Amino acid sequence: MAVILKQVMPAGVPIDMIDEVTEEMGVDSSPPEGMIVHAHYEQDGRVHILDVWESAEAHQRFAESRLMPAMGKVAAARGFDIAAAGAPELTYTDVHRVVRG
Repeated sequence: MAVILKQVMPAGVPIDMIDEVTEEMGVDSSPPEGMIVHAHYEQDGRVHILDVWESAEAHQRFAESRLMPAMGKVAAARGFDIAAAGAPELTYTDVHRVVRG
């Protein structure tokens, strides 16, 4: 079942770091299996991420194989302590229907 994944990154995580992680993963030219759409934006001083995935499991596979390694690499290069920043707020919502354009 498709899911909406909403994430709010911890305060202090800059949007340009998320841009850099996105570039590091190469998702524009090689989208992850199971991802339907991704968007990230800034609101109220924090980075928000909104994704639609074919399943929560597809997102988890992507997070383990591509996202976390890229986030670690970018954070280390920036001297950014991910552990000190804390985990993002994350929610999954089951999707009733997906319409693709």
